[in-house]
Amino acid sequence: METKQKFLQLQFCMLLVVCTLLPDLGSLVGSLIGMPDFDIPVFCCQIIGIVGGGLALYSFYKTLGKELPVPFLGVAGGGLFIALLTLIPNTPMWLDYVSLIALLIAVFMAKGSLGIQWNNQGSQGAYFILLAILLHVYDSIGDNTLTAIAALLGLILYLVGLGKLKANLDADGAKGASRLKIAVILGIVAVVFGWIPLLGGIIAGILLIIGFIFEFLGYGSMKQSASLGADGQKGAGYLRNSMIVLLVGAFIDLFPLTGLIVGLISLIALWLVFKGWNLILLGMEVEKEAEIEN
Repeated sequence: METKQKFLQLQFCMLLVVCTLLPDLGSLVGSLIGMPDFDIPVFCCQIIGIVGGGLALYSFYKTLGKELPVPFLGVAGGGLFIALLTLIPNTPMWLDYVSLIALLIAVFMAKGSLGIQWNNQGSQGAYFILLAILLHVYDSIGDNTLTAIAALLGLILYLVGLGKLKANLDADGAKGASRLKIAVILGIVAVVFGWIPLLGGIIAGILLIIGFIFEFLGYGSMKQSASLGADGQKGAGYLRNSMIVLLVGAFIDLFPLTGLIVGLISLIALWLVFKGWNLILLGMEVEKEAEIEN
């Protein structure tokens, strides 16, 4: 189970670094005219992703040794190392793109290269959701056009994950997954309305509030699901806490000049999201193993 935990850490951290490397047109223009933009929350995310991903990759290297595929080690390790270099001021912009591409390739290679197999089919859904919510929550940190697009793709991936997850849950868990599905659909519709000036923004806001309620209730139902095991139920609690943290961040964001504070609050929510879905996935795996043994 520790191997799967390290795998989740590696994937989450590599994708987090990818998000930080997504180009921001505003920052790009600023750097061209001699006014580079420094975003503390994004910088923190990049450091966390590089360190967390590096530690997980090193753990696999120690465990697997020569069995660890060299191409994967090179792509993942190289991507993280180049991402570290991009933190040095005045490094060429193209290094960001090299690291971004390498880490994206590594994310897709990881499961096969590391021989990860899920005991529970629903775990695949939880895995998709973990990555999807990272893309969604990070948008409140990166807050640019590409992170918004990534967040929308994350919502679609979230729907796919919920479909796989729901089929492997008991009644309480399935009820929670259904509520989460409604919340995600409302979120996608809200994104579309958000592109419409004035009235669209108001409608989007209302839809997001309704979606928030459904999501909060959904995690509440999942806390009662025996399919998730004790760890998974605890994870659902973390996810409810992450929503409260994001709600606080949304309130603070109503005031001017609070971008840094909101970004740091979102960073806390991001950790809670990882912790929550990590526990849900591992809880399902433990329950399935116990079922197989019996």
